[in-house]
Amino acid sequence: MISGIVLTHGPIAPAIIEAAGAIVGNGEKIFSLSTSGFSLRGVIEKLEALFLSEKLNQGVIIMTSLKGGTCWNSAVAVSKKIPDVEVVSGVNLNMFISFVTKRGQSGLSELTEIILQDAIKGINRSQQGT
Repeated sequence: MISGIVLTHGPIAPAIIEAAGAIVGNGEKIFSLSTSGFSLRGVIEKLEALFLSEKLNQGVIIMTSLKGGTCWNSAVAVSKKIPDVEVVSGVNLNMFISFVTKRGQSGLSELTEIILQDAIKGINRSQQGT
């Protein structure tokens, strides 16, 4: 089963996981990490330790908050060292719920595309009266 890591600034990652859990449940091999209080090198070390301790080897998607920041840069650095790791930015509740509910139905690359599309579908603007 494909594993998931939500990597964000502050308490966003555990909040997303908790909210999704209340809606659809979470399952196993789902982890949250925060960059708070850590340098880029420190976050890379935390990610590498997680991969080793949890034996994450069947594909992993790391969902980060922002492209270009510590979350993104550390995840990309780890993905260059470890095979079968995808990194996406812009994690939101739609993306994560899509990951949880569809991760057993697709391969790593296909699932990555699916959750990106579902994240975008979840962003809307209400029109007056609707």
